[in-house]
Amino acid sequence: MTHTADLGDQARGHAADLVGKAKETAHRSVRDATDQARQHVAGEVHGAAEAAQAAANSFDSNGMQAQAAQVIASHLEDAAERVRTLDVEKTVSDVSQFARRNPLLFLSAAALAGFAATRFLKASEPDAAAPDEQPLPTPHIHEGTDHDPA
Repeated sequence: MTHTADLGDQARGHAADLVGKAKETAHRSVRDATDQARQHVAGEVHGAAEAAQAAANSFDSNGMQAQAAQVIASHLEDAAERVRTLDVEKTVSDVSQFARRNPLLFLSAAALAGFAATRFLKASEPDAAAPDEQPLPTPHIHEGTDHDPA
């Protein structure tokens, strides 16, 4: 029976190693994907900051529009830098701890965020209740022709 028990222990150890390696590989893949997404978002926000700065440069430098565009560009660049340097694992950990300490507040905030996202998505969709712009087909009536079924 010792030989069978040893085989069972070896199988369990091997299975645990495989599970650990699979878990590590999955974790690395998720981390790489989030890093790529984070860099993409940071690049998009940076592009928006550059566009806002270009808009600011196109206005009269003393004008209110130029100042507003410069403030927007500055805030967008700050946001891009925060996204670029964001530690996703720490953020997830912080949110998890907050949710454990304040479950009602967390659920309320999640519901509010979901409601806001739904409203935003519905507002950006074309109006589904509007009738199609295509005219209805009209029946073709052939006047002056004799149709003899026979």
